[in-house]
Amino acid sequence: MTSGQPKISIITVVRNSAIELENTIQSVLVQNYPHIEYIVIDGGSDDGTVEVIKKYSTQISSWVSEPDRGIYDAMNKGLAKATGEWVSFMNAGDLFFNDKVVSAIFNQDLHDAQVLFGDSIARYPAFDARRKALPVEDLWKGMICCHQAMFFRTSVIRDKGYRPELFFSADYEMILRLYLDGKIFRHVAETVAIFDTGGISNLKMVESAQSNLAILRSARTLTREEERFHQRVIRKARFTEWLYRLVPADLMNYLLRWLYRKQIVHKSDQP
Repeated sequence: MTSGQPKISIITVVRNSAIELENTIQSVLVQNYPHIEYIVIDGGSDDGTVEVIKKYSTQISSWVSEPDRGIYDAMNKGLAKATGEWVSFMNAGDLFFNDKVVSAIFNQDLHDAQVLFGDSIARYPAFDARRKALPVEDLWKGMICCHQAMFFRTSVIRDKGYRPELFFSADYEMILRLYLDGKIFRHVAETVAIFDTGGISNLKMVESAQSNLAILRSARTLTREEERFHQRVIRKARFTEWLYRLVPADLMNYLLRWLYRKQIVHKSDQP
């Protein structure tokens, strides 16, 4: 392995998402970076997902299919198998932005960095919207970027990993913990990932916002303005959940397209 080109472990967790998984696998396998270890953790699927994994098994470094305690438990299983210097999570349905993004990030000097984060594309049913990462100092507001647009030095997250009992916010808890522990974050000027906005949760936004607030409160005392900010976030989440439940899908897509109109990414702008 050449100097300046560390081994990267990419972990995909999946359960009963055969079509989405194949898209993700192909997104990883076309990367032109030469030192990738690819790990797939399946939660005991019964829909054809395992057959997709077997189809690509000669190009997958390690895989397992067995029941787990949820997405973060599966991510911890992947971490335990990772042998790369860096690790990232690209779960079923999520994609790298293009086939060169891993090379673009790791063909540069990162010797002092411990967490890398970049920009992303949010994929809605009717359009894609660009999501610029926030400064790391804004972690008190919530996630500064999507988890799929982050890379971690394996050594800084392997021991404690993710807390599976934090069903909505284990990624936020882990990233906030790293920041408060003084780990070195670096923003990379790349669009890293395309992520599906469906995820766990358009109907779980309030629980997620409340969980993030509880995690932040347990980490430090919030100012009055910070408390007010998070109460506004929770109210907005409650309203958005209400819209998703009551508004027809076509109308909701129209509203979202209008809301994110300045961030829309057109097909001609994508690789």
